[in-house]
Amino acid sequence: MSTMMTVRRRARARARSTFVRWLVTGALVVVAVAALYPLLFTVVNSFKSRSGYAQNPLGLPDAISLENYIATFSRMNVPRLLLNSIVTTGGGLILSTIAALLIAYAVTKLRIKGGNLLFLFVISMLVIPSQVIIYPLYATILDLGFGNSYAGLILAYASFGLPISTYLLVAYFRAIPDELIEAARLDGAGELRILFQILLPVSAPAVAALSILNFVWMWNDLLLPLVIMGGSDNTTLMVGVALLSGQYDISIPLISAGMIIALLPVLIVYFLFQRQILNGAISGAVK
Repeated sequence: MSTMMTVRRRARARARSTFVRWLVTGALVVVAVAALYPLLFTVVNSFKSRSGYAQNPLGLPDAISLENYIATFSRMNVPRLLLNSIVTTGGGLILSTIAALLIAYAVTKLRIKGGNLLFLFVISMLVIPSQVIIYPLYATILDLGFGNSYAGLILAYASFGLPISTYLLVAYFRAIPDELIEAARLDGAGELRILFQILLPVSAPAVAALSILNFVWMWNDLLLPLVIMGGSDNTTLMVGVALLSGQYDISIPLISAGMIIALLPVLIVYFLFQRQILNGAISGAVK
């Protein structure tokens, strides 16, 4: 009797486990479909003609057409806009990463006076909506003479990317033993050498993951380049895509083609460096 009861309990446990697995799998499938559908919708509609989209906006195209991509290149100076996005995103990424490294090192290893207050001040920017400080930031950039220039947008990207970068690097640096720093100092290494030749290689997974995530939002951002650059020749590719739609002429297939062109660099970076993102997340969790 006890053996039969044990078998029944095990069977019920296996049934519950199977039910939970199927439930979790179903939930993940729903989330994946909800996340991927907008991208699939954009890709499919980029190959439709305007009349084809009007007749069947949610279905597959009757015939694949490249006219939207041709029109996108004819309406936008894609090479120049692409160069603008690369320069501003790369500059903002490098500046925010270097500044975050310096602040994180000063707070965690140098333990400067008032370092904790500095750290709290920087990360407090995480809870302030960007819309609240966009005008003071724009006014400051104009006062510095960086309006409608690469430097202005790079400074804006760096200022918005600094809080999250500092927060993650401080958490990572605190897990690195102080004995490693003391040994380097005894060997005569200066503070900058310790930071860039010892701590930076050790924290490479975290820096790589952080850099990729910052790259994605800087590249896709529309608000900052639209405010700072306006309609100048130095504006970014994402702003160029947004300007494809006019007040009385909105072509979803044309905008979809422009979005695919703008998203291709992001997708390439993500697929090439997804292992670094995973390694950075895992190493941060382990530490």
